[in-house]
Amino acid sequence: MKKSIKTISVILFIIAIFLGIKSLVKTSVGKLDTYLSINLRLNKLLNPKSIDNNSIKQIREALNTQSIIWSKKPIPFSNIKNVTVSENSKKISIRIYTPNSNNKLPIVIYSHGGFWIGGDLDTHDAVCRKLSQNSKAIVISVGYHLAPENPFPIAVDDVYTILNWTYKNAESINGDKNHIAVAGDSAGGNLSTVVSLMARDKNGPPITCQVLIYPSTNIFELNSNSWSQFSNTINLSVNDMEKYISLYIPKKEDRKNAYASPLLSKDLKKLPDTLIITAEVDPLRDEGESYGNKLKEAGNNVTITEYKGVSHGFITMDKITSKADGAINQISLYLQKEFKITKP
Repeated sequence: MKKSIKTISVILFIIAIFLGIKSLVKTSVGKLDTYLSINLRLNKLLNPKSIDNNSIKQIREALNTQSIIWSKKPIPFSNIKNVTVSENSKKISIRIYTPNSNNKLPIVIYSHGGFWIGGDLDTHDAVCRKLSQNSKAIVISVGYHLAPENPFPIAVDDVYTILNWTYKNAESINGDKNHIAVAGDSAGGNLSTVVSLMARDKNGPPITCQVLIYPSTNIFELNSNSWSQFSNTINLSVNDMEKYISLYIPKKEDRKNAYASPLLSKDLKKLPDTLIITAEVDPLRDEGESYGNKLKEAGNNVTITEYKGVSHGFITMDKITSKADGAINQISLYLQKEFKITKP
């Protein structure tokens, strides 16, 4: 009798664990990968944070820690240089990753995520190392100035400045000025998108292609279906996003500017070939896909890939999801193909 009770108790315990895990991964339209979901939820439980009533320093520390704790130890990379670019009385920090090669290499200008107020060259160091090694391209990571101390359009201008600097100085870093791509995640995806628009509008350096990883494309209104579905996800809420945006662009009317909300641009013709990566359980999913569809309608070549079972920020989460490396591999193959296609 006691043995039967013990057996039943064990079975009930296993069922309870199964149901508990199932509830952790389930969302309104799909489910998160189990290991990723458990890690995110435990972190939220053990390290509760709210953007409200916290200093900018505290918010940045939280964002930067979040980008690093789920990232594996960076792969070995022998040729990394930290450089300060001085342009128009302004200094911009960049980090240059150069693969071993005797040939001139294509160049990828990478803008990190962090909601325009956080992130830096270190939070995305592991991503840039892999991207450079796998794509066989020089990667220039941009340490653009952060809001609120440096509000819109300073970050945009920083990245555009580095695009021009790269084009002028490509040969000195063993790069090919005729094969430059821009890439970025989240806020960095927004900046990369905008820099492509600026380069077209200002007749700036030619951009071979752009890679936009769960980009923010409409900061005027957070009104997409995915914002409705995921208004309070594990690692990004609508309340926090609105706060980040207000720190980046205080005046709401200014957020209609196409260089802030590229989805609202009235002219998306003649833009670079584009790869857009989105995450299934991400409030920014639909605006990324909508931007891709608008680019297609304007006659541009666009590839859109949605990664199932992952959340916003997954590109820096290779410790808890293999899909981070899957996305890096897809991006690297895309870049190789694009650079090869445009060779004379």
